[in-house]
Amino acid sequence: MIKGHGEGTSRTADRKNEPPKENGAYVFGPVPSRRLGKSLGIDLVPLKTCTYDCIYCQLGRTTNRTICRKPYVSGKAVVRQLEEKLSSLSEKPDYITFSGSGEPTLNSELGWVIEQISGLTKIPIAVLTNGSLLHLESVRRALREVDLVIPSLDAGNAQLYRMINRPHPSLNFSQVLRGLEEFRKEFGGSIWLEVMLCGGINDERKEIFRFRDLIGKIGADRIQLNTVYRPPAEDFALPLPPERLEEIRQGLGDRAEIIPESKLPFGEKPVSYKEDILALLRRRPCTAEDLSRALGFKLEEVLRTLGKLTQDRALTYKLFHQKCFYEIRM
Repeated sequence: MIKGHGEGTSRTADRKNEPPKENGAYVFGPVPSRRLGKSLGIDLVPLKTCTYDCIYCQLGRTTNRTICRKPYVSGKAVVRQLEEKLSSLSEKPDYITFSGSGEPTLNSELGWVIEQISGLTKIPIAVLTNGSLLHLESVRRALREVDLVIPSLDAGNAQLYRMINRPHPSLNFSQVLRGLEEFRKEFGGSIWLEVMLCGGINDERKEIFRFRDLIGKIGADRIQLNTVYRPPAEDFALPLPPERLEEIRQGLGDRAEIIPESKLPFGEKPVSYKEDILALLRRRPCTAEDLSRALGFKLEEVLRTLGKLTQDRALTYKLFHQKCFYEIRM
């Protein structure tokens, strides 16, 4: 089922660009997404390999801030795992989504993997990206066959961009804006622009006016407003109350919408599985309720397993706005 490999570059030119050995779990879920329903995730980079070090990131601070595009994980292994996963599912997911541990467009095999998936299934493909590399023609070309791209824009000026996203030194704000505008001209699918709002940082009235002007130039199909729902990398990245989010939504026009918290029902499976819980927590911190909804396990079984894993020092937890979030102990 796997066709010719690579994106047109020599596979022998540089040994450091060779794909790693085919190990690790790169396909996860399906998990409930606040926007995409049941989402089957694909993770193309190691944990916290990103072009940014965002103050609000639920995965903590970036440990490998880079703009180097290379095959961080094996595209062949990803496609093989996806084939196995799809054959085992009793119900198709709503989307196959590139997301996970870092910035997916850093993987130079992204376009090839997308091409393979398009040949395997008709399930819509979505890519969650910070949009920082869309100024590169190779990245825009890699994304041309997907159905939905969700890039982000968290600032209306260069100063806030550096403060909130803490980008790699070679990136700049005008470059990111240019990439978003160029991508809209070339891409035939849907673009949902995500704006992450942090209280007292990018939610002031003048910033919203700047956002509105930039959004008009980018031409996204939807503007999705988000705020800090999970423990962020920095304590000063604070969530906005619902009423302030609604004020901002109204100020940004008809295409703007607020991303809701997950309302999917709790699971009904009779037992909990430690490895499934650990696999999801490696991607992001979760509450017990998040895990129950995501994995389809009864809440009491999830709580029992979390208690055991915490006692065994495999997990730690953090309180954030009256909610208890579990995460892998580093």
